[in-house]
Formats: sequence, structure tokens, C-alpha cells
Amino acid sequence: MYKANYHTHMRFCNHAVGDVKDYVEAAIKYGLIELGMTDHGPIPSYFMNEEDYKRTISYENMKEEEVSLYLKQIEDCQKIYGNKIKILSGFEVEFLEKQKSFYENLRKKVDYLNLGIHFYEYNGKLYDTYNEVTYDSLDGYLETVKKALNTNIFNTLVHPDLFMYRYKDINGNWNFDEKCEYVTREIIKECIKHDVYVEINANGLRKAADIYDRSTWKYPYVRFWEIAKEYKDLKILIGADAHEPFRLFNENVREVIKFSEELGLNIKEKMEIKH
Repeated sequence: MYKANYHTHMRFCNHAVGDVKDYVEAAIKYGLIELGMTDHGPIPSYFMNEEDYKRTISYENMKEEEVSLYLKQIEDCQKIYGNKIKILSGFEVEFLEKQKSFYENLRKKVDYLNLGIHFYEYNGKLYDTYNEVTYDSLDGYLETVKKALNTNIFNTLVHPDLFMYRYKDINGNWNFDEKCEYVTREIIKECIKHDVYVEINANGLRKAADIYDRSTWKYPYVRFWEIAKEYKDLKILIGADAHEPFRLFNENVREVIKFSEELGLNIKEKMEIKH
């Protein structure tokens, strides 16, 4: 079930450790046959005002001038380790509609893009997906997914259920309500429509009070994936979202594998690049 990982971060994003070489060697040790390097792509400061730039921690991401070094590390490892493992280049990026051409240019530099929505623009305001998703603002998350996938530059939607991290229903409670179910089904339909993978994210278990108590999982959120199981055409990947080399195959990954097997999810061992 878990032969490859396509969600991997390194030191360029300033909240992960290690170079490409460190992850490649770990992946080989763990028996993976493919590894996608997808550090957080640049977010130039002109994308938003100074307050939002700080609030969304966008200043941490890889700088534009570091892109060439990042890609050079990947290229060097492809030459050195290419006979042992397939290494792909990528970025995990946000999506702001006004910056569409920026993301399209990034896509030309790598093998594929992951879409990870940590913030989104809705009704003239920038919302932090970790802290500001409510019954009223959740529509903006879905709207961003739809606009992003419509560009046909994204291969995978990572942690699609991140909106549940601190979601507040109409009464201000953390609760998977009818709006969440509607948004979940719409996200899944959009991914199927655009032939985009969705990722069940193992790194999210770091946010759980107890990784062995699934009622405490913020993401992966159990109900989201119970619904996903209903859609047989949905293509799902297990993503380590590794920020340290050992996290490519740690207890969180093993627990997500177990959960996926028990639920009977349509997990793909390898990813095809369609976009």
C-alpha cells in the first residue's frame, strides 16, 4: 500500500530539517520506490499586505532566489541515486487567483505541484485555514479548491480535510456539520472531475491528542474519509508530509496505513503525473 511518498519538505521552508540527500537515503532505507520532493514554494511579499504576510507565516517559505539551489539538489540526487529510487521534483503551493500566472510558472520548473490550502481569499479577506474556518467562511475554502483545480496545474490536493482543524459550526463548536459534509462531497467531486489525487495526510496526526484515539484526529478527519470511501473513482495517496527524514515512515504513517486498510480506501501505491 505504501511504496512511495509525494509530500516531502526540507530546510528551505524554514520549518523542516535536512537536504534532499537526507530524505532520499531515508526513503531507500525504508524501501520506498518513488520519492517526490515538494518543499513549500515561494510566497512573495507582494502577494498580500504586511499584516497578512506575518499572520499566515508566509515569510517562512522558500525564497525565489533559493529555487535554483533546491532544484539543483534534486537533480544531483537523481544522478547519484537514480538506480535505486525514482526522485521527482515538485512544490507544495497555495492558490490565490490573482497570482495564477506565478503558480503556472512554478509548475514549468518541476514535475508536479501539490495544492495545499493553508490560507485562502474570500470576500476580500484572507483566512487562515488552521484558525479561521467557520460555518460562514468554509465556502471560501471550497471556492479556492474549485478555482485552483480548474487551472489544471495541480496533480494532488494534500490534506483536503485541513479545514476541520479548528472548524467552528454555526454555534461555535468543533463539529462536522451538514456544511462540512456538503463541502467534503464537493471537494471529492472536483478531484474526480479534474483527475486529481487526494492525500490522506499522516503528519496531521501530530496535532491529535492521541494518535490511537481517532476521535481526537483533526486531520485526517475520520468522517471526511468515511465519505470519501463512497466514491470509487476517487484516487487517494498516503502522504507522509515529512518535515524530518525519519517521518517518511514513522508511527503516524503506520497508523494512517492501518486506518486506510480498515476503512477500505482506494489507496494508490504510485502516482501518475496528469497535470
